[in-house]
Amino acid sequence: MKKIHNAARLRARATLALVTAMTALLPIAACASSGKRYTVPDSLCGIKVPRSALEAVLPNGDELTEHPESSGSTKRCRIHVDGDSALSVSTEHWESETTASDVAQSALGVDPQDQQSDDGRYIYSSTGAVGKVDCAQADEANESLWASVRVTHDDAKDADMLKLITAYAGAVGSSHVCSR
Repeated sequence: MKKIHNAARLRARATLALVTAMTALLPIAACASSGKRYTVPDSLCGIKVPRSALEAVLPNGDELTEHPESSGSTKRCRIHVDGDSALSVSTEHWESETTASDVAQSALGVDPQDQQSDDGRYIYSSTGAVGKVDCAQADEANESLWASVRVTHDDAKDADMLKLITAYAGAVGSSHVCSR
């Protein structure tokens, strides 16, 4: 009788261990099945941006495509995920005395009343942001260069948009766009 009791106890322990292991793996499987199945790029239409800044604002999906556009002094890069617009970034020349509030008035996804960085260079929300680019070429032409970012989904956070606009504006400033 003692052998039967020990066998039942061993089966119960094995079952408990299996259930515990399966429960521990469930969140991992859920993340893998609903996450980003595309490769997060390290640039936006040729402008190097840290993947971590992009990953935080991009939605889940299977396929990511880039769509560069230019119109006059405005350069735009649209990112689509599974064929739907997900992120748009752009640069645009303004008069030299332009402020972040001025740019935010005409930018989609951001409002002049949204949060502002301590130095006044950036205005941002969970849907968009604008930021001044340090650009010697623009300064020499008595202009200022501004970057904007906008998402078309509800998954981004204010802090993530500030991180993205800061990274993007910095990357534009050290790219071919501002080189002499």
